[in-house]
Amino acid sequence: MRGWIQVRRYLKRTAGIWAAVLCACVLAAGGALPRVFALSASAARTTDYLNLRAGAGTGTKVILTLGRNVAVTVLDNSNPQWAKVRTASGKEGYCFKQYLSFSGQAPVSPAAGAGTALTTANLNLRQGPSLGSAVDSVLPRGTSLTVLDDSNPQWTRVQAPGGRQGWCSAQYLKTAAPAQQAAGSSSSGLTATTTDYLNLRQGAGMNYPVILTLARGASASVLDNSNSGWVQVRTQSGREGWCSRQYLKLSGGTPSAGEDPASQTGGAAVTGAKVTADLLRLREQASTSSRILGNLPNGTVLKVLDASQSGWVKVETPGGQTGYVSAQYVTLMNGSETVPSAGGAVTLSSASASLPAGKTLYLKASPGSGLAWASSNAAVASVANGFVTAKAPGTAQITASSSGGSAACSVTVTAAEPVRTAYASPNVASPGGAVTFVAVTDARRDGVRFSVRFPDGQSRTVAAAGCTAQTTDGVATKVWKGTAVLPSAGLYSFTAFSSEGGAFSGTGFSSDVLVATQAGGSVTTAEQRRASDKMLNLIARWEGYSAAVYDDELASSRIPTVGYGCTYGANAVFYNNLSQTEAWSLLVNRINRSSYTSELNRMIANNRFRMSQNQADCLLSFAYNVGSGYFNGAQEMDFRRIMKNAVVPPAIPAGSSVRATVTMNAALHGDRSNSSAGLEDVSSGTPVDVTGSDFSDTKNGWYQVRLPDGKTGWLNSGYVSLADSDSLVHDLNYTNAYAFGTELIRWNQAGGRFYAGLFYRRLGEANVYNYGDYDAVRYNKYGYAYPPSASSLS
Repeated sequence: MRGWIQVRRYLKRTAGIWAAVLCACVLAAGGALPRVFALSASAARTTDYLNLRAGAGTGTKVILTLGRNVAVTVLDNSNPQWAKVRTASGKEGYCFKQYLSFSGQAPVSPAAGAGTALTTANLNLRQGPSLGSAVDSVLPRGTSLTVLDDSNPQWTRVQAPGGRQGWCSAQYLKTAAPAQQAAGSSSSGLTATTTDYLNLRQGAGMNYPVILTLARGASASVLDNSNSGWVQVRTQSGREGWCSRQYLKLSGGTPSAGEDPASQTGGAAVTGAKVTADLLRLREQASTSSRILGNLPNGTVLKVLDASQSGWVKVETPGGQTGYVSAQYVTLMNGSETVPSAGGAVTLSSASASLPAGKTLYLKASPGSGLAWASSNAAVASVANGFVTAKAPGTAQITASSSGGSAACSVTVTAAEPVRTAYASPNVASPGGAVTFVAVTDARRDGVRFSVRFPDGQSRTVAAAGCTAQTTDGVATKVWKGTAVLPSAGLYSFTAFSSEGGAFSGTGFSSDVLVATQAGGSVTTAEQRRASDKMLNLIARWEGYSAAVYDDELASSRIPTVGYGCTYGANAVFYNNLSQTEAWSLLVNRINRSSYTSELNRMIANNRFRMSQNQADCLLSFAYNVGSGYFNGAQEMDFRRIMKNAVVPPAIPAGSSVRATVTMNAALHGDRSNSSAGLEDVSSGTPVDVTGSDFSDTKNGWYQVRLPDGKTGWLNSGYVSLADSDSLVHDLNYTNAYAFGTELIRWNQAGGRFYAGLFYRRLGEANVYNYGDYDAVRYNKYGYAYPPSASSLS
């Protein structure tokens, strides 16, 4: 459920969620929320993958996820944002109205001499008089509408060009007297000539169907020239429709009232641009070798000063800085109408691809929106919004097209994989403990066996005892399980094979399970680590489950995400419509096999850390959310420095000292407590002599120090690096809990904005690291110092 389900996706990657979602709702309705008028409807269809919830709110339990275009019966439509519905299988619950298309209202015939209205802004045409009603289309500013019903003080029922009917917010309509001019007559004797191949559409907008495509240089008579972005024309063959003003040259006649005569010769002027890249460089000159003035984040709106130079646009930023940006990574704006940037050519991330039946391929297209997708053979592979679903062996041509051109990808679908996925439970086992091997197959398979390879090279076959059938969004699978006892520590690899008609496959799905000497708790060792089931469950809870792929709204560009927050890039091949078993398996294998785990273990080896399972769990969750580059990167993050400062403290005889360096700006205290009187601030890099220590509580260690000017006091051990610490034991149970927790919860922003969800996730991770506390409480249970960005939560 895109849009509102993202409140639980705050834990992912980068920039922009609620501002975009809320702005879309408020701008479409016109600021203050109007009084809601209930729409009587008996049926609805989902317009996207949509959660059916136990109550009218995103905090309620998800009963199931409905597929796209699923019909439901509406039981209660009085809530402005949520509809109570019943599915075809009899399940009842609530769905968010933004992703429902309601039926039940008959079209109204316009009365003779009906009034008209002009949109004063880009405006949603809705299927009912409320914000909760589905959006049928977006009408550009200046669109002329026929008024059908203006009895509602907040909403007006209208008919758009092309005959589409719906409701618009009255606040953004300017009513006018009935038109006196006969339909179809020329507005002013103007002639339009196309400057490129151009679609003739049924209405004034990209969402209207294409009637035909006009060749470059074709002439047409202008019927309506009042819209700022679109012109109504009649072709020489008598066909009438609308063309984008950007690709027309107008001549003859007299400009329409209020129109700038300059627009008659060159089309509408480009006035603005919006950044489409994750981060776009603003340069001093129109050259990639020119000096970089700054970086512009995705979505930044710029004022266009000059768009005449090929490949570059001269712009002014919201802060008044001028420079050049690549035209490839901006969308140009003409008044209220957004138009493709230079060229408008369509490109795809791949020209050919191969995938097994049952899997999905993600084709990334440029431009990323406004495209029509088609498959030459939907029985082999279907496509929706760039996601290609492989249905049966064969070949199909996938095409993405727009008014600026088209691009295609040749897709070959092979036989379905014998095993969709497999994992072991628990993910980290104890020597001599029982381990359950789990495999998921399609419904055709009649058996599964696991070939397990022991650390000493021996192998053993474990047969699955039986299977359980599962169906998610119409995808039927079988879950198979087998159990074995793994006697000693080490990494056990295994492959799951399936049978069909009693004959086993020659290939399967491979995974592994770690048996650790200390599989849980706070005991530190130097052995390799991976995420425990306790942490995997916590990550799954933080990420939230989605059976169907969706776009991560916190990311500044489109990032397909499925299951428990697993993300994919262009040309990725993956299973969609996952059961929770498959989603769990995907999460387990993704964390085990990725750099999250390998970089953690490299950090353990590089720094000779002795690490506990709790500490590993914290860091793996952090990496899954933020990235693993902070574990071994050249730039040492403060939390890593605090970990490296954690050593078993040496004995310091009376009258002697150990040289040390302060690694972060810290307060010198009069006693061994963060709440004791601060004597002065000590800057990072200051050399000190350590004359004593107190580690009676290993999580709250303190060093007694002497500053270069002779002053003495106590410093938190998390901020002090002892000289020759390489010779000491780096036991992370000596990590100062206050220092580590206070630093980790500062990692709470995405795209420069504070997110409470990210803050509380960091808080939960710090509590796991320091205290083995997996409860994920949302209050300051252990007394860390909240950053200023989270002051309202303290």
